[in-house]
This record gives sequence, structure tokens and C-alpha cells, in this order.
Amino acid sequence: MFALTIPIPIVLCGGALDIARHELLRIKLQDAVDRGVLAAASLTQTQDFDKTVAEYVNALDFGDEVKLTKNGDVSLNARKVSVVAEHDMPTYFLPLIGIDQLKVSAVAEAREAKRNIELSLMLDMSGSMITNDRIGKLKKAAKSFIDQVLTAETREHTTISIVPYAGQVNIGEKVFDKLRGNTPRTHNYSSCFTLTAADHSGSAPNFSTRSQVLHYTQWNYGRKDMNWWWCPDETTSVTYHSNNATTLKNRIDSMVMHDGTGTHHAMQWGFWLLDPGSKKITEAAVKAGAMAEKFKDRPVAFEDGETAKYIVLMTDGAISEQYSPNDPNRDPFKLAPSNKRDYTSGEAVKRFEAACSQAKSKGIVVFTIGFEIDATAQKQMTGCASSPAHFYNVSGLAIEDAFKSISTTLNKLRLTQ
Repeated sequence: MFALTIPIPIVLCGGALDIARHELLRIKLQDAVDRGVLAAASLTQTQDFDKTVAEYVNALDFGDEVKLTKNGDVSLNARKVSVVAEHDMPTYFLPLIGIDQLKVSAVAEAREAKRNIELSLMLDMSGSMITNDRIGKLKKAAKSFIDQVLTAETREHTTISIVPYAGQVNIGEKVFDKLRGNTPRTHNYSSCFTLTAADHSGSAPNFSTRSQVLHYTQWNYGRKDMNWWWCPDETTSVTYHSNNATTLKNRIDSMVMHDGTGTHHAMQWGFWLLDPGSKKITEAAVKAGAMAEKFKDRPVAFEDGETAKYIVLMTDGAISEQYSPNDPNRDPFKLAPSNKRDYTSGEAVKRFEAACSQAKSKGIVVFTIGFEIDATAQKQMTGCASSPAHFYNVSGLAIEDAFKSISTTLNKLRLTQ
């Protein structure tokens, strides 16, 4: 009877060892398959996907005995690789109960898509940016962001539009004149359009019917450390759909602080530059020589599955109320400001919220950055972002970390299984 019972503890103890070996091999096989599909799915990979996966699996001490089933979907802008790996592991003790081998399996799938990217970057150039050298820190962080987004791998299918703003948004003299048509200018100091409340809930209007923002200031008359106009001048005007990192960074360097915080205007123009229904703007930019001909098809349709659209909005303060001069003929260089309030900050916030909602409803991913902001501005920026995780509340040099975090999400490899 003792001899008959001896196989039982042998099977129990020895079988446990076989199962432990099985789990160890499974972990090794899964790790090799995971790393293999990630490497094979990379858009920088030059060799065939099946060869790449096989190299990782064959590096295992039992790799020659692994059966691989590999599938790949490779195109110009995307690579998708899936693998099923199977290995029959011989058992040492389980044959006593008729189990000669255990099957070790691993499954993995990875995909990297080189999606076209259209990005609007809105930067606050209001006078308060001089506090704690926010302007210097922002420029450094924004230029690093440009380099992080426009890499050798992404440059050809990525464009960035920069929308600097203060009280208003200057779209550039040449583009302004194209959109203006035969309607004459009121002045030549700057190029901002006065928008209606309805303009913040739809595509771009007929700009020939919109008045030109007058040349004036509200709070910063006579300051020597900034250009104190409500509508920024040409130094701080929009840059349209560019993938030239040098040009974009030079434009950031040239930007100057101005008066007011018209974040709702920045959000609206940032959206219009991604809205195919507002293509008249980019068409005017191409005709004016302010945008490269090769990007004339942008912005593409929202339904285009090959294109992702992003907004990155940065501010250092709450949205301000809007003004215009009581006397349009008043000399802003010789006389202190005398203005009337066109609408309150609360009304400006409603326009901002409408523009944010419109962008998100179209599938645009909205990131917001609050740079040393108060609770009011924090509420505005949190509400505009695509989710609470898309809002960054930072101070000091941490603004660089915010931009870096955003850049890493724009085009990354994803292990799907």
C-alpha cells in the first residue's frame, strides 16, 4: 500500500514545479512578444514586421521551439502588428498522470499611427506676463514645445498655428486685407476684427461686414516695457499652419506684451484655424503669402480619420471685459484713454465657453495651461479643457513640464493587448 501511494506526493510536488516552470516561461514569452510587436509596429522600423518579431522571440533559450502566428497591417501613416505565440513545454513529473506537455501562450498587438496633426497654440501676451518674468519663461517653454512636436518623424504631417493674444487677436495685415475685401481700413496700426456674440458659436463670418478694432489702450497707457495697444501690432500677429520650427520659434521670440486679456478671441481664432467651415481664413493666408502652398488643404474635414486636431491654450489671468474708445478720432499717442465698455467680463466668459464647447463638440482635443492664475481663471480654464486631466495649473519653471507633458501625448506608440 505504501508503494502504491508514493506517486501521489511525487505528482503533487513535481507537478507544482512543472506549473511554476510553465508560468516562468509564459512571462518570458509574453515579455519577448510585447517587445517584439512594439518594435515591429514602430514607424521608424525599416525591416519586415515578421522578422522583427522573430528576432525578439528567438533570443529566448527556447525560442526555436516557439510557433508564431504573425499579422501586420502596414501603410504609409500607420503600422499595426499582432502576434500569437505558442510553445509546448515538456513536463518532468506530470507524465505520471498522462500530461506530457503544457502549452505556453502569449498574445500581443501594437499599433503606431502617424496621424496628421493640426494644432492651434494660443499664447497670452497681456501686460501681466511681465510679472516674475512669465513672458521669458513662457517663450522658453513654448519654443521647446515646438521642437518636441515637430520631430524628424512628425514634421511632414504636422502643422502648428500660433495665435498670440492680448485684448484682441491680430490676424496679420495681409490676411486682414484679403478677408476685408473692398471694405477700406479704419487705420493701419493693427489688424483685428470686432466679433459679434454669434461669431463665437459658428464658423467664420463674412469679415467684410465686421468693423476693425480701433487703436487704443485701457490700462497700460504710457508704459515703456510693452506695446500697450489693445489690438497687438504685427510683431504679435497670427502664424498660420507651419511646420518650420525655426520660423515658429522666431515668431515666438518677436512677440511683445499688449493690453487686455481677450481669451475668448484667442479661443475663437484657434478654433477657426482648425474648422474646415472657416477655410476662407487659410485660403486668404495662402493668397497673402502668410501660409505655405503645400498646406492649402488645411484645415481638413473633421471626419478625416487620418487627422487629429488639438488646441493648446495658455493664459496667466482671467478674461477681461471689452472696451472701445468713446471718440474714435481720439489720438491714442497724446491723450490718456477714454473708453466705453462694450461688454462685461461675464459676457466675455460666455463667448469663451461657447467657443470651447464648439471645439470639443467637433472632436478637437483641448489642453489648457493656467500660468500662476487665480481661482477665477482656473475655473475658466478647467471648464474649457477636454477633461480635468487636460488642464495644467503651473507656476514658475513648471510651465515647461506642462508643455512637455502635452507634447508626449500627441503621437505615441500604444500597446493594445
